Amino acid sequence: MPGGGIEWGEHPKAALLRELEEETGIAEVEAIGITEVYSHTYPRSVERPHDSVHHVGIIYNVTVSFLDLRFEQDGSTDRCEWCTEHQVRSLPLTAVGAFAVDLAWPAS
Repeated sequence: MPGGGIEWGEHPKAALLRELEEETGIAEVEAIGITEVYSHTYPRSVERPHDSVHHVGIIYNVTVSFLDLRFEQDGSTDRCEWCTEHQVRSLPLTAVGAFAVDLAWPAS
């Protein structure tokens, strides 16, 4: 799942388009709407002695016109490719990534 942070003052939809292009090379995208919002708090604790964080992730439904992928240049994405449900569920996923995968492939 491509994703990333919203820059100060940036509209979330603009961040979606920027991050998709940066991480995948996909520039021809239409955001149809918000599918779901991920929300999780990580409070400061003995095990996690950092500032408390509230992570909010906006999961968009998009239509892509051009499907050629490229790996991100100079960034956090190691590689980019289309995956089946079985392939993606075998990957190590972040909490928001697992949340998005469960949205794409709900348990039957």
